[in-house]
Amino acid sequence: MRIALLFLFCLFAVPAAAERRVAFLVGNSAYANAPPLDNPVRDVRLIAQTLEGLEFEVTQFADLNRDEIGRELAAFLGENSDADVTVFYYAGHGIQYEGRNYLVGVDAQLLTEFDIDGEALQLDKIVHMLERNSRAALVFVDACRDNPLANEFYSQNFSQSRALATRGLAPMRSAFEGSMITFSASPGQVAYDGTGQNSSFAAALARHLPTENLEVLSLMKRVIRDVKTETDDLQTPMVTNDLTAEIYLKLGEFGQGGTIALKQEEALFEAAQSLGSLRAWDVYLKTYPQGHFRDLADLERERLQAVEMGTESGSDVTALESGNSGQSVRIQVDSEVAASAERALGLTKDDNRAVQSALNGLGYKAGLVDGVMGSGTRRAIANYQLATGLPSTGVVTQATADGLGINIARVESSTVAVVSSRDARRYDVEQLALIESDPRLLKAAKAFADWELVYGYFEGRLYLGVLHWSEYKFWDAQEAARVAGGHLATMTTKAEADFVFDLVRHDERFWSIHDDGADGPTFGLYQKEGSREPFGGWAWVTGEALDYSLWSRGQPNNHEGLDHFGRYSTYPKNYQPGAPIELKNAWVDGKETHWRAFIVEIE
Repeated sequence: MRIALLFLFCLFAVPAAAERRVAFLVGNSAYANAPPLDNPVRDVRLIAQTLEGLEFEVTQFADLNRDEIGRELAAFLGENSDADVTVFYYAGHGIQYEGRNYLVGVDAQLLTEFDIDGEALQLDKIVHMLERNSRAALVFVDACRDNPLANEFYSQNFSQSRALATRGLAPMRSAFEGSMITFSASPGQVAYDGTGQNSSFAAALARHLPTENLEVLSLMKRVIRDVKTETDDLQTPMVTNDLTAEIYLKLGEFGQGGTIALKQEEALFEAAQSLGSLRAWDVYLKTYPQGHFRDLADLERERLQAVEMGTESGSDVTALESGNSGQSVRIQVDSEVAASAERALGLTKDDNRAVQSALNGLGYKAGLVDGVMGSGTRRAIANYQLATGLPSTGVVTQATADGLGINIARVESSTVAVVSSRDARRYDVEQLALIESDPRLLKAAKAFADWELVYGYFEGRLYLGVLHWSEYKFWDAQEAARVAGGHLATMTTKAEADFVFDLVRHDERFWSIHDDGADGPTFGLYQKEGSREPFGGWAWVTGEALDYSLWSRGQPNNHEGLDHFGRYSTYPKNYQPGAPIELKNAWVDGKETHWRAFIVEIE
């Protein structure tokens, strides 16, 4: 369904809902075991004043030790997890150790290697905390000054050559998502504390952050230019960016920045429409939580989720599939499917009680407030959804919780498997690039541009189910996977195997349904030539040993002496003709030439 943007011209005249902006600032000057620094505390005051002028809620500190920085930052993030933009600014001493950067507390001595973790905070961990608790994080680190503590540490514990190689801070090596990190100096450079009231870096930031209608990355180019000029090219700030949205810290009343920002949001919204998946709408809603098209996006996401739950439950979802927004549409959802959807949302028993209490308060009879999602509570949820224009499933969804005023603490994204959609589709790489920034996925989508894909993430790895609609040999599929940047999938744990099976089990086109069973996709398991049949020599294409397997009963069996490659297959015991085939996560050995689908894994 394509939703026409009928309100577009009106939206240019109507400002989006106000953003919530917060900032956490630390300036460490009074070091107990090193000469005091002149400017960090003054730099923090200057940046605080600048950010307050840009409508930030500012929390600032001076002269904290390592534990105090950690405690105060954790409390700050806990109180401000709903912020749209979060700034972290640190001025003081830093040190690099084993390729990682640390911010040094004011009481640090750093006598031995064992003191690093106890007296300094790892910057990588700070950035990951900010990303977990922020929609967009701007990190500024002015910690590259000549550091007597670091100099003494390296001269006492390492060779002189290594000590000289550790001036300043190190390049950031971790993978980040949703942040921009700016160092006051490039790796290996020493930043200057400044000859005036502030460091060159802080002064340049304060000068340029309030510039009207200039996106933040463009602002940073001006900061870099000024710092280079003022230090005679001895200091060059460095920016690492992984923001997917443009950020304007100050928009003029009729500024071009507002137009650009709205056009970018419109492009992302249209890409989500084009891709038509829960994943695409989740990305839009995360990027623009108070966006101009939020209500339309919420409805479309709810519709798609209802279609998925109804299909999984064997219900008729024709009305929703035709594009009905959900009003007056009831869908029967199986209890296990409902419970699974609510677990994925992060619903707890306390949340269930809050749902029941809110429904009872609105006149929907949810029964006892006991946290148990029984039939009475499900019926009340369904009636509430029907009255508010949502697909009536009886399942607590994000839009249902929002409507009831219940804030659900979502499970951390790093612990949740992410899946693009239930069904495979052909992706326009340009549209996909507006939704997904992972270069692994974009490379693979380009390599498989003519085929249909379903993709998902599990424990940081990318998996793709590929439908190619013709016979394909095992080693040809492995070569196609290599060109796409990976290999045929290997499954070495139950959790991984369950995820991969779930990725492809919903789309029947991945399966060849027979009278008495179903054959599924190929993956990266094969039998080495000359091995003893039927169990000898089985290995993964990556060289890993086959320590975990899901062979069907009686498999492998080397049928007709030609079965040397792993694939999915389901042949139910005591099958009755005409009965539906329930797909199982089970493997068999098969022939080299397979029919139409394989699974790719990219590390």
